[in-house]
Amino acid sequence: MLKKQVTFQLEDIVPSWAEDYPEDKFSIYRTTFLSTKKNSHNLNISEEVLRRDAKSILGNFLVAKIDGFDAGSHSPSETIFGYYPKEQEIIFEEYEDDVEGKVVTASAYAVVSKLYGRTLTNIFTSVNKRNGSVEMAVDTDNDDENNVTGFNIYGLTCLGMTIKGSCPDANMTVVRFSEDDAESFFKDKTDNFALLKQFAKDRQYNMAESKTYKIDKSKEAMSTDDWSNVDKTAMRNKIMDAANRDTLVKSVYLDVREGWQDAPSSGLKYPVMQLKGDTFVYNRNAIASAKGYAEKNNETEVLKKLNSIYKKLDLDEGKGDDAKMSEVAFAAVDISQLWGQLWDALAQKYPDNDYGSVYRIDAIYEEDNKKFVIIHYKGEATKYRLDFSLTEEGLTLSDEIVQVTVEIVETDNVKRFAEPENADKYKEFEGCHDNDDNGNNEKEVSMDEMKAKVDELTKEIENRDNIIMEKDKELEELRAFKADIENKEKMSSIDAIMNEVKSCLSEQQFNDLKEEGVNCEMSQIDGWKNKVKAVCFDATKGQNQGKNDVWAFAAPTNIKSTPKTAIERLKEQLGE
Repeated sequence: MLKKQVTFQLEDIVPSWAEDYPEDKFSIYRTTFLSTKKNSHNLNISEEVLRRDAKSILGNFLVAKIDGFDAGSHSPSETIFGYYPKEQEIIFEEYEDDVEGKVVTASAYAVVSKLYGRTLTNIFTSVNKRNGSVEMAVDTDNDDENNVTGFNIYGLTCLGMTIKGSCPDANMTVVRFSEDDAESFFKDKTDNFALLKQFAKDRQYNMAESKTYKIDKSKEAMSTDDWSNVDKTAMRNKIMDAANRDTLVKSVYLDVREGWQDAPSSGLKYPVMQLKGDTFVYNRNAIASAKGYAEKNNETEVLKKLNSIYKKLDLDEGKGDDAKMSEVAFAAVDISQLWGQLWDALAQKYPDNDYGSVYRIDAIYEEDNKKFVIIHYKGEATKYRLDFSLTEEGLTLSDEIVQVTVEIVETDNVKRFAEPENADKYKEFEGCHDNDDNGNNEKEVSMDEMKAKVDELTKEIENRDNIIMEKDKELEELRAFKADIENKEKMSSIDAIMNEVKSCLSEQQFNDLKEEGVNCEMSQIDGWKNKVKAVCFDATKGQNQGKNDVWAFAAPTNIKSTPKTAIERLKEQLGE
């Protein structure tokens, strides 16, 4: 049996045993620390092994190396902040992955001191989610070192926002923080306490309002509703507020991107399920729409998941009878035919004997699978929006025409159809204007029309100026807030490294280097840190390091039998 040591990357009902840890002294963190999902170490952890050995985390510690406003990675100088009580049971949860099938996750709660662990709690006030990393000894099969036969966890490290780990399901969040009882511990941290109070209020509200939704991936539960009528934004908002949010996004969306928790509109793509009552079910037309977009954008990973769904639900990958009346996907539209169909539909519904229709086409768009055309009336500059549906049965115009007051721009959700080569015939009123004696195409405008136009333009300019002024004010406030945060981060970093190296510098060197750091821009602080390390290294050349090498994570690290000094750690960072 082979033995080696590896490191792994690491909602919200607080368990009953937590009453033994009073809120005025302890925060509670929930950590999902391991799962059976494929990891970057290519270690295969079966459900049987996970359920048997996950309890080895109990009785161990939650540690971190806090640097300024975030955590770092593994470090010999990590601080113990929390503990995994032995009286709890490991929480095992399951979800269906479209590629790997059934996945099992393991989670446990850690208690953290509010008095001695406030530097850890502080980093969760901006974003209440961090990655984590468990260190564990792993037993593997003699014939296959990737096959894990057992493991023993020694502890969990809180990682920084920019540090990824191996297990894709791992994460950690604060699930209990008392606003009232914590105040006495943070009297000297006014700014941080204000953030924590808001955090506690938000958590209390979210926990009271959160709802758990069910998931049914069976063919019998599948919906054939018109996907264009499903409010995808409202559905996404419900998912983000749900207690089982993390599980839902993996089932509803085929492309879950990094940072989706903070920017769900750009991080959650290709929805294939809809909410029916309190249960999410597949939508046949959503699956067909996702397939069209994925093929157009050559999204190979999404297509793999779609192929798995088609097989699981025993669906025809062609259009099929069940998708016959669904909206034609953006990628499948014939551009020339689309413009011609809209032209004919406008001429039939809003006819003009001389020009076919009283309207002309400016541009055609699709927003969240809902198609619409921007049109203008003969002799007017005003733009209007007219929704329409396009199925294999034909094109149908909405009965409502809405004036457009802002310019339509392309985004992730709004796509513009290309124009055919003969687009001018659909966009212009040929010969619509009377010629004056000089041959210029000009139309007489009455004084009342001119006054009305001037009033309209004046109002538009006022509205635009008001919007610009509000935006400028908002940007100014945001810039000031950002500058304040960056300055605090910079000063925290400066104090941290100067306190660590002051023993190897003269008083003059110490003062000069610190002053130089204070005068640095935030973007220059890393270069300044390197300079401080270099100066310290020059001042301490000749000291020896220990030579006892052990393997931790992916590379050998020097470990001494006694705690390392700041100089020794600096030498290691410099590669000496």
